[in-house]
This record gives sequence, C-alpha cells and structure tokens, in this order.
Amino acid sequence: LARYEQPDDIVWDEEKYRGSAYAAFAWAVYVAEVTVDLVTYGVSVDDFVAIQEVGKVLHPVLAKGQIIGGVAQGVGFALYEKVIWENGRMQNGQMTNYIMPTSADLPDIRVFFEELSNVHGAFGAKGIGELPMDGPAPAIVNAIEDALHIAFDSIPLLPEDIFDALAERAVPEIAPSSAQGRQ
Repeated sequence: LARYEQPDDIVWDEEKYRGSAYAAFAWAVYVAEVTVDLVTYGVSVDDFVAIQEVGKVLHPVLAKGQIIGGVAQGVGFALYEKVIWENGRMQNGQMTNYIMPTSADLPDIRVFFEELSNVHGAFGAKGIGELPMDGPAPAIVNAIEDALHIAFDSIPLLPEDIFDALAERAVPEIAPSSAQGRQ
C-alpha cells in the first residue's frame, strides 16, 4: 500500500490555510503576438512563445507536445470556444456549432524549457499539464488589449465582441459638463 507523506521541509497549516501546500511548483511565461483585422474584427495569433520551468524535462518531445497542445487549447479558449447554455444544458455541443481552432488557426508555437531540478519530484521533474491550459488565453487577450487599448473581461473574444467594444469606444458618453462650449 502506498501512502503520501509530506516532505519534512514543506510546512502547511491546515487551520490557518497557510504555508507551502505543495512540494513543487512549475512556472511559465507566455507571450502572444496578434493581429486584429479592423474590417472583420477577427484575431489571428501570429506568434506564440511558451517558456516553461517544469523541473527536469524527462522526455523533451512529449513535453513539447504537451505544451503545444495546451497552447492550442488556450487559443480556442481565447478566440473560439463559446459555450451556449440553456436550462442547464449545453446547446452547441456539436462540431458544427462549437467552434474550435484547427491547425490552420494556430501560429508557430515556440517552446523553451528552463530546467531547475526539484528534489521532491520524480527524477527532478515537476508538473507540466496545468500551466499550458491556464496561461495562453490571458496572454492572447493581453495582446489584443494592447493592440486596441481596450480592456476585456471575458473570453472567448469573438469578432462581434471586439466590434461592440470598438463601437462603444467610438461613441463616448456625453456628460452634462462636456456639452458646454468655451470661447
């Protein structure tokens, strides 16, 4: 029978919910370069860089594939995959109406690893699966926000969402004091 035992140098206070909850943390940096088409309001991800610190990379080809797959899902989360719910049921659960990116929609995804071995991980490795699911969509949205100088607060950013945000910015609200003229 196997049983998990917390390493001696990892301290966690269950009552105060403070300390080091895990023995190993992986880190990542994601950078996206995008183009926003101001005619169609569609977004293309032109380049994507993923830098991962996952401890010792045990199988470089599989590790790179894991990152590329996660980035591909992040592109979908950011730009395509809108779930429509009605009465607690997904209304667009078919390949015809739940849009996902294809390989033609993906940029060149450049993956780099920084290997900092972890004494608690198997052979010095850390987790690799979670980070590429979490970071790409915010990186893409940040790049869109940088291009348009507009903040967005939800994903996916569909062309109609970008159109609405640009239209709203183009028609500013007129406050009573701004209606007064000066000479």
